[in-house]
Amino acid sequence: MAAPWSFVLLVFLAVSASAGTFSDFRATTVNPGFPRNASTNDPEVKKAARITVYAFNNMSNDIYFSKELEIQKAMIQVVKGIKYMLSLKLARTVCRKNTEYILDDCDFQKEPLKTVFTCYSEVWKISWLHFEKVCVLECRQDPETQQNQDHSHFL
Repeated sequence: MAAPWSFVLLVFLAVSASAGTFSDFRATTVNPGFPRNASTNDPEVKKAARITVYAFNNMSNDIYFSKELEIQKAMIQVVKGIKYMLSLKLARTVCRKNTEYILDDCDFQKEPLKTVFTCYSEVWKISWLHFEKVCVLECRQDPETQQNQDHSHFL
């Protein structure tokens, strides 16, 4: 039993000696499982942002749909699929939830109905299982648009 292992070790040492030393290997800057920055223009990041928008619209009681205004920061992490961590701004559109729509064709609301939310979301995608899930979705309305929506004049 010891002979095959010693042969493998001997071959490994011979190959290592002929290929150079271990210091010839480049250090990698990507650690498996660690989050890393991603381009906000990456098509997969944009898809994850749209998944976030759908989740936001399903949870919102607003009569208007919202859509992504800006992806501010994106990170990805390889974890049995890919987890997208996004910081983005969503804004209310002119499209009402009770109508058929193509979200890309919906314009953003103008004052005084303009509403902008800053959100953090985590979207987990396992493409080979066709699985998508918004694990985290935290949004807050931007203060500038809150002031514009003071409805006290209706009282």
